[in-house]
Amino acid sequence: MQKEILVAVDGSVYSNQSLHYLANLFGSQTDILFHLCTWVTTTASIMPSAADQDNSLIPSGGPYKKEAIANRYLKKASEKLVRAGLDPECIHTSIEVSGYNIAATIQQTSKRKLVDSILVGRRGLNGISEMLMGSVSASLFKKCHTTPLWIIDGEVESKNFLVSVDGSPNALLATDHIGHIFNGRDDIQIFLFHCSTPFGKKVVCNPELFYHTWEKKWCDSHLSGTKCLFHGPSQLLQEAGIPEQHIHILPEKSDLEEAHGIIREARNQECGTIVMGRRGAGIAKGLFGGVSDRAIKNSQNLALWVVG
Repeated sequence: MQKEILVAVDGSVYSNQSLHYLANLFGSQTDILFHLCTWVTTTASIMPSAADQDNSLIPSGGPYKKEAIANRYLKKASEKLVRAGLDPECIHTSIEVSGYNIAATIQQTSKRKLVDSILVGRRGLNGISEMLMGSVSASLFKKCHTTPLWIIDGEVESKNFLVSVDGSPNALLATDHIGHIFNGRDDIQIFLFHCSTPFGKKVVCNPELFYHTWEKKWCDSHLSGTKCLFHGPSQLLQEAGIPEQHIHILPEKSDLEEAHGIIREARNQECGTIVMGRRGAGIAKGLFGGVSDRAIKNSQNLALWVVG
């Protein structure tokens, strides 16, 4: 089954880091279609550039100049991926028209193209700048709950993946997503990890919570007792064709703050990517946000896949 990834391209160093990440993971694969997209605005931007105009998601100038710049971004991005070994037939490019809210347009584009995930480079804005004017990746994270979002921060080389599991349907959906993307691959390592907090609830599996997504028989067999924590995710990955010896179950650890513990373990295992589920848009979170919120704010030189 062919997978499709929407890749936000803008010619910046952050965009190039994202392309490098893709090339490193999928350079020899032919079952993934990459939609390289860039966006031109029809109105003047109200957001100043994070660095300079060459690094801005919103090219300056009139419509013809913007389109020329956008085409140059896409051409360079395509050439970079082809040089890395990707099949040119697996690379599609397009220019999308947007208002000033580029994040909303990216989300709409992903729905129209029915992609499996959205990939964006993180601009590394400091907290004050992000609070004042927002960033595309931060806005996407807040709004995009239906399409898995891949946010790349820095240069990520490792093919080790840390999957955060907690016994919830969202965590299993995240595991299912990585299994879908890497179906049959034997060149990656996946580490299943659960981080608890001193005052957190003990994981109690309820197979019925998973019935709406997976078959009842499968859930009763692999998600009963305490199996939902590690056995269920491991089984799901093996059924996706990932060899058992490439799936590692890490000892459970406790931390005062779950996101901190997850990031620390990812670094301990030399993982380049953290994969985690997230709560639905309308579900209440703690005073400081959910675990995925805090993870995205504190992860540096890591890729974070968030699956809703």
